This record gives sequence, C-alpha cells and structure tokens, in this order.
Amino acid sequence: MQLAGLTRRGLQYIPARGMRSSVRRSRPLLLIATALTLALAVAACGSRAASLRARATGSVGASAQASSSVTIRAAHLIQGTTGWALSDDALSLTSNGGQSWTGITPPGVSAGAIRGVYFLDTQHGWVVSSSASDPDQLEVSVTTDGGTSWSTSALGSPDPSFGNSDLAYVDFADSQHGWVVAMIASSAGILPQGVLFQTTDDGATWQKLQMPVGGPVEFVNATTGWLADGNQGEAAPRFYITSDGGQSWTPETVTPPTGFTQDQATYTIPSFTTSADVVLAAFDNGSSASAGFYQTNDAGTTWQQKATVPAGKPEGDVSPSTAVVNPISWMAVSPYGTSIMAVTQNGASQSSMSPTGLPANSGISDVSFTGTGSTAAGWVVSNTNQCTGKKTGCTEVTALFGTTDGGAHWAQLSVP
Repeated sequence: MQLAGLTRRGLQYIPARGMRSSVRRSRPLLLIATALTLALAVAACGSRAASLRARATGSVGASAQASSSVTIRAAHLIQGTTGWALSDDALSLTSNGGQSWTGITPPGVSAGAIRGVYFLDTQHGWVVSSSASDPDQLEVSVTTDGGTSWSTSALGSPDPSFGNSDLAYVDFADSQHGWVVAMIASSAGILPQGVLFQTTDDGATWQKLQMPVGGPVEFVNATTGWLADGNQGEAAPRFYITSDGGQSWTPETVTPPTGFTQDQATYTIPSFTTSADVVLAAFDNGSSASAGFYQTNDAGTTWQQKATVPAGKPEGDVSPSTAVVNPISWMAVSPYGTSIMAVTQNGASQSSMSPTGLPANSGISDVSFTGTGSTAAGWVVSNTNQCTGKKTGCTEVTALFGTTDGGAHWAQLSVP
C-alpha cells in the first residue's frame, strides 16, 4: 500500500534488555517474545540483552568502520539492498546490503540513548531517544534525506517515568501520520505500561493519547491500526484495533486452530516493509504449539487464518520471527532459524526451506525481506549465548546476517 506517495518501509522498535528470549522487535517487533515488554525489567542468561548504555556518537555522513564484534541492537532492510543497523556505537545506513556503511546517528544524540528507529522509505526516517541534558525528556529526530541531516525536537513533556525505560515503538503510515509508544518500566510485580503519542504533521507536534495496554503498533493508514498487548502471558491474550488513529481501541481475538483455545494465544506484529492487514498468532497448550498468519479484509472486524508457519517448542518461545514483504507475501523464520517459510498469494502458496549459514542454537529476530523468490534480499539478527559453565559466565553475542537468495544461504555482515 502507498500513502501520500511514500511506501512504508521501516522497523517499529529497538529491543530492550532481555527482550529477546534466545530468539524481538524483531519489529518484533519486532522480534518476537511472548511477553514483549515484561523483559524491560528483567535480564536473564538465555535472552538477547540489548544493552542501552551510552556510547560514542557516530558522525552523520561519515564513512563507518565495520566490525563483526559489535552488539547489534536492531537492523532492518528498507528497500532493495538499502537498510539500517543500530549498534551500541552508531546508527548506520548501507545501500549495498551491508558491504559498506555510512554513519547517520543524529547530531547530539548518543547511539546508546536511542530507543526507537523507523524508516518509511530510504529518505524519511525518525529516531526516538532520551535527551542528553534531561533523561526524563524524550526527543524525536527527523530526516528527509536518508540521514544526511536531522532536526530534533521534544516529544511531549519531561516525565520521570521516561527515565526508567529504554524502549519505544515507532510507526508511520505516511510522511505526516505517525505514532510513538514509549514503554515505561514498572517496579517488581507491576506490569510495564505504554504512553502513546500521535503526530499528523511529520513529527513537528505530538498529541498524547490514551491506550489500553503498552505494546507495538502497526497502522495500515492514517486511521486504522493494530496494537499488540505487551503484557501477554499475564492477562487474557488479545490485540486491539483502532479506526480513529489511536483515539480509541477495541479488543480483538482470532479463532484458534483445532486443539487450542483463545487463552493459549500470543499475538505479535510482524516486521513490515509495506502495509498489510496481517497479524501473527501463536498458540501453546503445553504439549504442542501452532502459529499462523491471520488476515482481515474489513479493517479488523473479522480475521481469517491464511497460513500455518513454523512454531517453537511448547512452553518456550513459540512465536516465529516474521516479516511482511508486501500485502500478499509474508516470511516466517522459526525461533532458532532452522526453518524458513515463504508465504505468497495471501497464503495460497507456501514453500519451506532449511537455511544454511545461520549459527546453530541461536535465537533469531529482526527479520526483514525486501522481495520474494530466489534473488530476494533479507536480514536477520542472531543471538548466541556463550557460557563458561551451566548457565554461568554467560555472554550474549549478537550478529547481523544477510541473504541474497531468498533465505537459502546466509552470511554474517560486519556492522559499525
């Protein structure tokens, strides 16, 4: 779908510490953990811990020195072989699939302070970060030239709760209409919440809206969007629909497959390179698991399962990491990268492959593809635990992998 002459191409969020359970956002999702935001307050061996410590800021437009040993916090292909990656050191852009990079970190913004990144296309992008002068103040940086220049302004008013969070979900339906969900880490025993902001003028001004739960959002146009409950597993599973740009939300569920019930569901939002009326639902009854793409043709009133995709092991991370390539073509990578399924023609055609080149026993997240077929480009972020003992002395190693043949073969990419 194209809106205001711009094709939606971006990622919704930056994963927080502990958010990827040996797999998120993903984006996602994101990424995709069963309890997307509970991990804001928890870091554990076996999870993809994206440390958000402040680091040196890369200079905009400078040629970036790539390394295969940096911590990859998020990455996403935008169009063709153009994509961006965020490490602890820099936000960088590539136009050749990761062979070379240009630093595009907004001036005055530490890479470690970045909480969310979203690119609508190769030129229009937004970065949400905490202010260098006031950690309780969020800021939005906007570029209209692919990161060559940025303008930065305040997002809302200072709030002490923002100083306890390092995650924001970002989504734009077109160059004017956008949303930011700032996640708030709560004290022990209290689930994280979200604060929703909306703009209708390219981020020049923002309006604070109410939201029923915190979590990632995906808008297919200026009024219709979905919200995934970040507290799933702690309450009745559901996602939410809005038809007025986020002013109000209605809870929704899907019909579970045979052998499962609605209270066994986990709803997640795929990583989108173009708008599509699709969500992912995974089910776990303790002895078996199932996952599938669900599609709506009536703005979210009803949903139909269009394809079954690889799920994880029961009582573990059952949700695969998924990407929407175009409105009728979707990709799903199993939680440990052992299987990839390409779904085309609205689910009428499905093909599965066993990829080579991805590290064994590694979590997979941040899946993005810019095409389908044997010449399609794709990226994933892997997370591997290296422990000196049984669940002791563990180090989490993240890496960006790319494919140029639709997911059959993968190679690690060096990132600044």
